[in-house]
Amino acid sequence: MTSHDDSAPVSNAPVLIVGGSLVGLSAAVFLARHGVRCTLVERHPGTSIHPRAVGYYPRTGELLRQAGVEEAAVREAAGFATHRTRAGVTSLAGEVLFSKEELEGDDELGDLTPSRLLLLPQDRLEPLLRDRAVELGADLRFGTELLSFAEDPDGVTAVLGDGAGTSTFRSSYLVACDGPRSTVREALKVPRQGRGVLSRHVSIAFGADLRPVLGERRYSVVHVKNPQVTGILVHDDTLTGGTLIVGYRPEDKESLEDFTDARCAELVGAAIGAPGVEVTIRSRFPWDMAEQVAEGFVHGRVLLAGDAAHVVPPTGGYGANTGIADAHNLAWKLALVVDGVAGAGLVETYDAERRPVAVYTAEQGSLQLAVRSGTATPEQQAAAADAVTVTTGQAYRSAAVVGEPGSADLPVASDPRALRGAPGTRAPYAELSRGGEPVSTLDLFGREFVLLAGERGREWMSAAVAASAELGVKLAARRVVPGTGGGAGTLSDPDGRWSERYGGVRPEGAVLVRPDGFVAWRSTGADPGGEETAKLTAVLRRILARG
Repeated sequence: MTSHDDSAPVSNAPVLIVGGSLVGLSAAVFLARHGVRCTLVERHPGTSIHPRAVGYYPRTGELLRQAGVEEAAVREAAGFATHRTRAGVTSLAGEVLFSKEELEGDDELGDLTPSRLLLLPQDRLEPLLRDRAVELGADLRFGTELLSFAEDPDGVTAVLGDGAGTSTFRSSYLVACDGPRSTVREALKVPRQGRGVLSRHVSIAFGADLRPVLGERRYSVVHVKNPQVTGILVHDDTLTGGTLIVGYRPEDKESLEDFTDARCAELVGAAIGAPGVEVTIRSRFPWDMAEQVAEGFVHGRVLLAGDAAHVVPPTGGYGANTGIADAHNLAWKLALVVDGVAGAGLVETYDAERRPVAVYTAEQGSLQLAVRSGTATPEQQAAAADAVTVTTGQAYRSAAVVGEPGSADLPVASDPRALRGAPGTRAPYAELSRGGEPVSTLDLFGREFVLLAGERGREWMSAAVAASAELGVKLAARRVVPGTGGGAGTLSDPDGRWSERYGGVRPEGAVLVRPDGFVAWRSTGADPGGEETAKLTAVLRRILARG
């Protein structure tokens, strides 16, 4: 996949996204929200017809909130059960032998985030992302396939094919979101590390009237085991269908062709356990349970994201969440580089930040698999982290973070409440007020750099104005004052907890937050030499790869 036809018509955009599934659509939304012209190509004629991913953790909800999608997604998911998974069930009509909370403590996260666990099948989330991307100006081309690409020092030339023929597309960057069998990754010959393929499965989407069987019961996930079928069953909110996931064994000469409509209906019927329920098969989707991470996410002008970069065992439900976070991390960096505000080195930090997270998350998926299957050793059980730690407590170390003593000792992920705004971690949530109206700190982030200064941090406020003008970077600066007072350009802290949550920033101090909501740098007090402008300008130069 390296040659191209110079005679074909040429179109262009700064970023070409290959793959229009969950991660590709998220990348289009995030890029377009930053004002980046982007084109997405997807070989299928539309969004996914398979339910596939279902659960999205609160941190992903925060990202969807920034993009203007969370509210619509919450409405769409209103009918889904949110917590319970059942294991040890002979069928839906059988006895419930064991139950476990899917996200323990979800009702106790109010101090950590305004977002909640979201259960919504991928085939119903993707249209929301598609519509939002179009609304923001992204160019989405379904039924269009990447045929080849060639990279040079200034960008990427791609050949695209659709029903009308072929065309040439020129972009500054190509973002590969084309799944676990990524043709882009394969063309680049990027090796992958990890345990490889652990098992193979088929997801069977079906229609059936589950109301007589379920009655008033509602489940997120049901683990079914009986003489006819062993698998995982998920029902939709209408109780007229769902998905059954079963394994298949190519090593025993079993093939996907063996999963005929008749056999799939028989398996679903056995999982439901009610002979009178009529079953229709809507689709089947083969996939591999695997632990694989590409050995590089950045390859010149070609970038890997989502399953193209990492395949995570689905036991913890981390795969889609990790891919959406990839796109979010990458979008603001590409936006600043494409606009000429940042140097190309900023894009390089995508690998430094997201690849360690992907390795850790893939390992956590395998640990969860061992724990839930009852095969985990005591050491594995101790190493398995909770979902909030895995998805919200991540720590980055890269040139886009200006650390402080102890930053290098932070693990890849830990309890987010204990991080207290350390550079390289998610900026903590705090409820403030502006002009008498409540405002979440999380709603301040997403478009530009934000400087939050203490009550007596006027020097940092002036420094922000000067640094922004010198470097041409958008930087919003706000003072946080205790109580309910404060004038224009200030945020009130009625609970008096902002300083504590951000690591004890004193009234003379300041915190710089990146557009992705991660802390880039902080000074707990005034600059020791009284050179706030020089200090903040140097910090931004480093983050922006400007010298």
